[in-house]
Amino acid sequence: MALSSTRTYTWAQLASSSVTWADLTQWTGNGTTISGASTDFAPLVHTTDAIDFGASRDFFCTATAISTGSHAIVIQTSPDDSTYTNKSVTDDLTGRYVKFQITVTNGSATAELQSIETEIFFDPVEETFDNFSVGATATTLPIARNYSRILNMNFAIKHDVSGLQKFVVALTDVTKTAPKVISYDLDTWGKVATATTADITLKGFPLMSVSGGNIVVS
Repeated sequence: MALSSTRTYTWAQLASSSVTWADLTQWTGNGTTISGASTDFAPLVHTTDAIDFGASRDFFCTATAISTGSHAIVIQTSPDDSTYTNKSVTDDLTGRYVKFQITVTNGSATAELQSIETEIFFDPVEETFDNFSVGATATTLPIARNYSRILNMNFAIKHDVSGLQKFVVALTDVTKTAPKVISYDLDTWGKVATATTADITLKGFPLMSVSGGNIVVS
């Protein structure tokens, strides 16, 4: 069932206007001017029920609405289902509880919300770089995906014939658009940065953005 915005009038306003009982269904503000007032249509604001993850978790999400008018969706997170904080698609999202608040605006008709569908994701996406040359200085990973948050990185060193694991690759920069790694030789005193070759798997959350008022991921 669709939700509709409403307008409030006094009986005096109705008595002095051209509105009749036949116009009852229009008193929510869909085009009738009351007492010469402009047809200002109140926005519709709706907040979904809280989703409980059971514990505080990192997540990303999508949210899609069908409305009469234009709409904007805000993510709200809370640690205790009491105080909620508004979040944008560019924020790192963490919380136990999440709600979605949607505002529908229509300047020429009653604002209506026909539906809103949301989906929560916890598992990161991955990107692998085989036989990647890691330098003795911070080396930028040539990522092909768009990330909203870099989480971690796994690596596997290409062993020499002795099979000794003497290198470690560290994630030194979690910049969303240019994460960096560096290689260290564990057989040296002080663990000297030394170039090597490794298979690297980067994990993170995909980029969220707003399209047509909806929250989407890329």
